[in-house]
Amino acid sequence: MNLLKRTYRLLLPKERKNAVCVTGIVFLTALLDFVGIASLLPILYLLLEERSDRSTVYLFCALAFVVIIVKGFATTYLQKVQHRFLLNLYKRLSLTLYTAYYQRGLLFIRERGASRLVFEINNICFGFSQGILMPLLRMTSDAMLLLLTSIAFLIYDGATMLLLYASFIPFVVVYLLVVRKRISQYGRDEQEAKREQSRVVNDTFRGYVDAEVYGVFPSLWKSFEKGADHVSDTRMQMMTMQRIPMVMSELSVVIGLALLAFTGQGDMSLLTGAFALVALRLLPALRSLLTGWTQIQHATHCLDIIEEGLAETNGLQKRETEPDDTLSFKHEISLSGITFAYEEGTNVIENFTCTVRKGEFVGISGPSGVGKTTLFNILLGFIKPQKGEIKIDGCPLTNDNMQVWRGQIGYVPQDVFIFDTTLAENIALGEEHADEEKIKKVLAQVALDCWLESLPKGLDTPMNEAGTRLSGGQKQRLGMARALYKQCNVLLLDEAASALDKETESEINETIARMRKADRNLTILYIAHHETALAICDRVVKL
Repeated sequence: MNLLKRTYRLLLPKERKNAVCVTGIVFLTALLDFVGIASLLPILYLLLEERSDRSTVYLFCALAFVVIIVKGFATTYLQKVQHRFLLNLYKRLSLTLYTAYYQRGLLFIRERGASRLVFEINNICFGFSQGILMPLLRMTSDAMLLLLTSIAFLIYDGATMLLLYASFIPFVVVYLLVVRKRISQYGRDEQEAKREQSRVVNDTFRGYVDAEVYGVFPSLWKSFEKGADHVSDTRMQMMTMQRIPMVMSELSVVIGLALLAFTGQGDMSLLTGAFALVALRLLPALRSLLTGWTQIQHATHCLDIIEEGLAETNGLQKRETEPDDTLSFKHEISLSGITFAYEEGTNVIENFTCTVRKGEFVGISGPSGVGKTTLFNILLGFIKPQKGEIKIDGCPLTNDNMQVWRGQIGYVPQDVFIFDTTLAENIALGEEHADEEKIKKVLAQVALDCWLESLPKGLDTPMNEAGTRLSGGQKQRLGMARALYKQCNVLLLDEAASALDKETESEINETIARMRKADRNLTILYIAHHETALAICDRVVKL
């Protein structure tokens, strides 16, 4: 019952209405299965009756044939409706969890790790849909069939029905008491092992160069093998548990027949035939009930993860994207009393105060670990300072106007991320129909026009995963091209050239100087270590 309540809370109002319809479909499916069983009983009766007319037997066989055909088509369609409901729910929950994790922000993503989040988004919601809800619907249908068949057989011969139940209820009780906790733990262990495998594979391919240079692959291989062994072991234990109901049902038939022979009186042929027919359909339904219950116990961790992932989202309404003109940058950015510390405790930035005027080119210097990148993350709203505030033209920067502020910012980190799409899509990020002439113009501004002409597919050239074929200088220029295409008012450069050779660094700095000369209203904050980079700034702020 608690599982149903938790599942119900995850559903949207429209999905709850659809769930009621699907429940009705489940009951209808059970009724159709019952009608299929009932259509066979007259045939059994006539075959066991010595004086039966063959033409009557043929008539009932034809009728049963039609009933079963119609039932087959009807149940196939009804199950298709059920599957559509479950898959739509999986899709919605997966998209919601994807959005929820994204909206939790930078610190959450770094803390959890990308590989873990990828695994949960891609697998957990599907596991909930197919590992909990699907068995739950199937169990409801089987329970309804059991109920209808039991009532009908109790009316026909109550004593025999009680014998049938007496033969399998003890097995059911023992099964439920023995395996419940084990199955749930198997599911959690398997999910953790799969998540670890996902992390190992991600680290292997993303860190291929380091893995080769430092000989890490054998260690990674052992970790993957260990995870694969763990998954195999838990899956084998799970499959063993799922085989138990089949053995139990066969034992139940034997015990039921023995009890029937011991207590039966008079003509046993019809009674035995009816018992066998009912057992033929009842026991698989019972077996399906137990197997479904096992699957649900195995997948309960999926519901835990989804609930935790959506705990702070309040349904995750789609983020508003309508333009907001309440925040504009025409004069200055003011940071006053900014203090921030990570959970480790020590203040990274303490009581930092600074004002940056429109069109100013400000260098930011200081030793590694002093908080330069953290300062940029605070300006971008990815990190909330414990003290202090940021004002744009006197207007405090808040969650309500953060998206408007980010819309005015271009950001070029030390390692520019290249999406696995085309060159045009990497520059016009988020635009379905990119302005190709504008892209060519900004590429010329960052001295990539000759490189563009050398590409076989031009702007449609795939950049491949993480831009592995691009040089460091090309990545930095692409990052700047993004900012120019966006027509940002503020450009944040986080050590954009410090990891490059001197010649490339000089070229990048020349590109920055050209960008500023082309737009004197562009405000630039430049984190750099080298004096040559800081020399082109209007002033330098030291942390």
